[in-house]
Amino acid sequence: MCNLMVNRVKRRVSCLPKATYYKPREVPLCDLEIINLSIEELETIRLCDLLHIEQNEAADMMGISRKTFWNDLQKARQKVVDALVNGKAIEISGGEYVNSSECKVEFLCKACEHEWELQCNTGRPSSCPKCGSEGIYRIGGDGRGKRFIENDYRCPKNGRKAAVNNKAGSVKK
Repeated sequence: MCNLMVNRVKRRVSCLPKATYYKPREVPLCDLEIINLSIEELETIRLCDLLHIEQNEAADMMGISRKTFWNDLQKARQKVVDALVNGKAIEISGGEYVNSSECKVEFLCKACEHEWELQCNTGRPSSCPKCGSEGIYRIGGDGRGKRFIENDYRCPKNGRKAAVNNKAGSVKK
């Protein structure tokens, strides 16, 4: 009997995640079971559940059949629910995908308040294109300690006090 391998179609992904780990609060990562959510599995959840795009259209955007999209979506949802209900960490990485480069990343200069955006696969700029300052922040955070959130700068490494976000009723650290 001939053993044929089926080539897995690489999914098109238009936006890479801003963060790659999520875990229960106050539990060290080394004490947690980690569930791996692939980049393309996250993309199915993003398109269907966050952006509310119909499955046929989302499957076309990713370059896969509707059935394959449905299977990937169900697998992704199962992993996320398992992590949330059972207190596991989620690592977002890996997979078989092609970045379609439609995603933009926004930056802000602390010195001159200039805002600009770059393609998500171009890397982090070293300085502001307007004034040359190195005090730049990715709006929403970049996982490197410097972030700009709701009109407040924050750097976890320098111990700056938390600011209250009155709109959401939450505290930012």
